[in-house]
Amino acid sequence: MGVLSCFPGVGINTLPEYTYTGASQMLDDGDGNWRIKFLTSGTFTLLDGNRAVDLFIVGGGGGGGGGYVFNASNVPLTANTGYSVIIGAGGAGRSGSNGDGVSGGTSSGFGQSAGGGQGGTGYDHDGGNGGSGGGGSDCWGGGNGANGYSGGSVNVGGSGAGATTKEFGDSAGDQYADGGYGYSHGTGTDPGGLWEDNSGRGGNGGYTVGYEASDGNSGIVIIRKHVV
Repeated sequence: MGVLSCFPGVGINTLPEYTYTGASQMLDDGDGNWRIKFLTSGTFTLLDGNRAVDLFIVGGGGGGGGGYVFNASNVPLTANTGYSVIIGAGGAGRSGSNGDGVSGGTSSGFGQSAGGGQGGTGYDHDGGNGGSGGGGSDCWGGGNGANGYSGGSVNVGGSGAGATTKEFGDSAGDQYADGGYGYSHGTGTDPGGLWEDNSGRGGNGGYTVGYEASDGNSGIVIIRKHVV
């Protein structure tokens, strides 16, 4: 993919002027506020002056646990400097009694990173650890940093990080990094977060027809105008 440019204006209260060698999405949130979502890996260059940003990173979802999450506030960016951004891939879901899930890839950018969620185990169908824990067999994964649901003393849900996985930690933000469920989901409730590419959601376990394994979703890096 070629270099993408955005030239909506100049000045600290305007949308930034930049190039990015991967896929990105500019969002105008009004009143001089903006976000840039980095959807694939690439190099970001700010063109219209130095800026301070807030940073949100989600690792790739594992084959069980959702990706880990990192937040930072007031990160200085220097104009005409290339910043490498890496988007972690999702890991393969566990399948049957013998196939363990695969961990997701690390996402990074602007000097910070967030690891991928861990894979669940095939033999005893435990959920993988992550930003939110994956569910044990017959169980939903956790959401918003919670542990995955467990099916008793065996088939234990994975451990979540215990901190919000919502965008920039805002209570009204989109919820990333939900844990995947075991090969079915009779115990617990749907965690309610994003289930799509760049969500960092964990993959689901698979055991029989109708409950096939699915891969975790890729992670994401997002910056926004620094919120004071």
